[in-house]
Amino acid sequence: MPRTNDQEKPIQPQPALRQWAPCIAMLLLSFLSYVDRSVLAILSPTILTELHLSATQYGYAILVFSLCYMIANPIWGFWMDRAGLWITTLTAVLIWSLASGGHGLMLGFAGMCVARGFLGFGEGAAFPAGLKTVAETLPPSKRSFGLGIAYSGGSLGAALTPLVITPIALRYGWRYAFALTALLGLAWITLWLILRTTGWYTSPTSVRPIYSDPTPATSRWNRNLFAAAAVYGLGAAPLAFGLYAAPLYLTRVLHLDQRTLGHLLWIPPAGWEAGYLFFGRIADRLRQRSIGQPSRPGAIFLFFSIAGFLITLLPLAASSPYPRTATMLLFFFQMFLGGGFVVFALSDGMAALPKQHTAFLAGICISAWALTTGILMPILGHFFDQHRYTLTFWIVASLPPLGTILWRTLATTSPGTLSPIHEN
Repeated sequence: MPRTNDQEKPIQPQPALRQWAPCIAMLLLSFLSYVDRSVLAILSPTILTELHLSATQYGYAILVFSLCYMIANPIWGFWMDRAGLWITTLTAVLIWSLASGGHGLMLGFAGMCVARGFLGFGEGAAFPAGLKTVAETLPPSKRSFGLGIAYSGGSLGAALTPLVITPIALRYGWRYAFALTALLGLAWITLWLILRTTGWYTSPTSVRPIYSDPTPATSRWNRNLFAAAAVYGLGAAPLAFGLYAAPLYLTRVLHLDQRTLGHLLWIPPAGWEAGYLFFGRIADRLRQRSIGQPSRPGAIFLFFSIAGFLITLLPLAASSPYPRTATMLLFFFQMFLGGGFVVFALSDGMAALPKQHTAFLAGICISAWALTTGILMPILGHFFDQHRYTLTFWIVASLPPLGTILWRTLATTSPGTLSPIHEN
């Protein structure tokens, strides 16, 4: 008799804190990763001036990060699926913490590229680890919200970093800000060792969706994988704009100084955080309602794509009576939608692919996002140097619709049609 997709062990009763502890650890992991990668973006106006670098060179440094991040994500994901989370994640955090601290030693463009490259490679493990943890420790009815929790550390880190890093950089210099990130990495490694030695990382799971045709479902390479990667990579592309380009835009167009940026740059990531949590809840509720009648989030992706064109109103916001407020609201909303793309892309991918490939799924999706970011940022940096800001907004707004079109083209429920979810 043909073997069907793997059946997970029935979920074991767990105290709430113990069940959610691994997810919270992943929240802190994604928090750490975005603290480390955000410091350069936040301090970019100061650093670029001191090191005599252009926005185009800055864009190429982000390209190096993105390429290394893109390559590393599926590598780490594959290793996690084979070797397990603990040693893989420990190794990755050690690499990227040293790389983040090493940013404080950079003297020019080459040093920036080397530091960003090692940081990108190490951080490639963060989100595969989060998705794999959610898939292993939570039942299907809680996984989308759990995913939002685990990944929300990234947006939380991006939101809080300006408030913490800016005063440190202004008082002690930007190099000391990077030293702090290395210390935070060592603190997380200590927490990870404690969770391991106390045995709080367990894998209580429920029965996964069963596919009508087991052969393609057991393969990590299928059309649904590429569909998830397309809609994640292009749909969430505006997140990169909000993270990396917003500080330069606010400095060059609204003429804000570094101190003022520190009080404003938490707002776009706050929208991202809200998107993770809000759409995580929505995805779980839709999933529960569709038991017996599985559905795909195509209409949701279409709505996100249309709403994303509001970012093209940024020139009007800059000339409005309240330019700061209007501009930051648009950045907030764009990041909010980006969080929705991430949640629904991965939630749909988890439902369409077998559990043993969840870390690889996250790795491929985030690699697609990193590739998009790597190609996008030098182009945007070039247009920023030419003061062609309106064109950059239209480029950013056009990517999510393209991702949605590719998702509709690639996504399939046959073979591998989902059947109802069963929980114990």
